[in-house]
Amino acid sequence: MAKESVHNLIDETIHQRTRLAILATLMGVESLEFNQLKRELNLTDGNLSTHCTALERAGHIRIAKSFRGKKPLTELSMTAKGGKAVENYVNLLQKMLHQAK
Repeated sequence: MAKESVHNLIDETIHQRTRLAILATLMGVESLEFNQLKRELNLTDGNLSTHCTALERAGHIRIAKSFRGKKPLTELSMTAKGGKAVENYVNLLQKMLHQAK
């Protein structure tokens, strides 16, 4: 049986550049408000929402909806699974670069 190429092990959910940027931004914080993340990454509501939904579906982030006073509040946070997925992603990239030498 042929050995699987390392690049075939990359998680396509987080390999997409916007999703990777979302995860990288969330890694250093406990949580971020949706609008704050939107501003930091210069994304539209719809674009950020679509990518966050994909990351939430994969279990990489948690989306918590509540209210601050009478205004809706959406907060995003990285899950343990998401942190592990990013760690695995970085390790695979390093392995690919090492194999290319």
